[in-house]
Amino acid sequence: MIDITKTIKKGVEKQEDVSSSVFQGRTSNHKILFALGTDINFIFYGDNFENALNEAVEFIYQTEAKLSVFKPKSEISKLNRFGNYFSIKLSPEVYQLVEKAVEYSKITDGYFDITVKNLVDYWKNCQNKNQMPSKNQIEEVLFSVGFENISFLPNYKIKLKNSAKLDLGAIAKGFVADKIKEIFKKHSINSAIVDLGGHILALGKKEELSWKVGIQHPTKNRGKIVGIIETFNTSIVTSASYERYYNIHGKKLSHIINPKTGYPVEDYIASVTVIDNNSTFADAISTAFYAMGLKKAINFIQDFKTIDAIVITNSREIYLTPKLKERFTCTDNSYRVISINEVIIL
Repeated sequence: MIDITKTIKKGVEKQEDVSSSVFQGRTSNHKILFALGTDINFIFYGDNFENALNEAVEFIYQTEAKLSVFKPKSEISKLNRFGNYFSIKLSPEVYQLVEKAVEYSKITDGYFDITVKNLVDYWKNCQNKNQMPSKNQIEEVLFSVGFENISFLPNYKIKLKNSAKLDLGAIAKGFVADKIKEIFKKHSINSAIVDLGGHILALGKKEELSWKVGIQHPTKNRGKIVGIIETFNTSIVTSASYERYYNIHGKKLSHIINPKTGYPVEDYIASVTVIDNNSTFADAISTAFYAMGLKKAINFIQDFKTIDAIVITNSREIYLTPKLKERFTCTDNSYRVISINEVIIL
């Protein structure tokens, strides 16, 4: 077991905003861990949470060691190096996560796709050279993108083709959050909230009241919110590009790549927040919505019917699904709140 006293530092009384969402209120049981490329905040109400926290931390580090593309010995790094030459055996949970990712790719018509690593690497290289790519170069890289380049074989083996490489960064936090929820329930932790850097897991309620989670204002400094969502026993996941982006010739480009075009997303969407009991699904679908653009995202939400989402545009509009209307409070009166089921976007 990992010694949490060496890996987690205690939070200060004044809470820090470490993601695209911010906490409302204060707590004494607040611990912070750096993993998965971000600060992870744990807040507990009640006693005897150390065992649950210890197990959760151990799982986070184990998962990062398996999934991170930045760790050469991870399963995904091994798959990316050798998977185009011969099949690679993965642990059951990683294999199943890749399966789930492909399922979400099919649901979203390919707007969520874990085979975008070559595109991400290419755009990073363009940024380093301060040089915009040509259309022909993008089309060449796009050949390796698409879930069709992943073959699932018996005995938890996966084979890649067309030089494809995987990056599970857009789904890993959701996977971790779902597992943390299981761990907390096993240890009878009934009131907790976990911030995984833009991904909020709200377990139970806060002293019999719903959690209040702030949605980061897309045009203001970190910690400034555009609205508050009241929720419990769910995950709140935000996808946006106001903090992470490519910078080429002084132009800021979204870090989220459209797998269809190969280019960073350019649209009216400032941020997308998805609220769902399934953290893995919320993680994937929020990324897909951002990549789709406003028209396709609104139409998808209207057709799917069971998704709860908040879509904020650069023209100061906040689109809400019906169930969120009574649970969302806008804190900036310059924004117009619109019910998604009352609009038609052609």
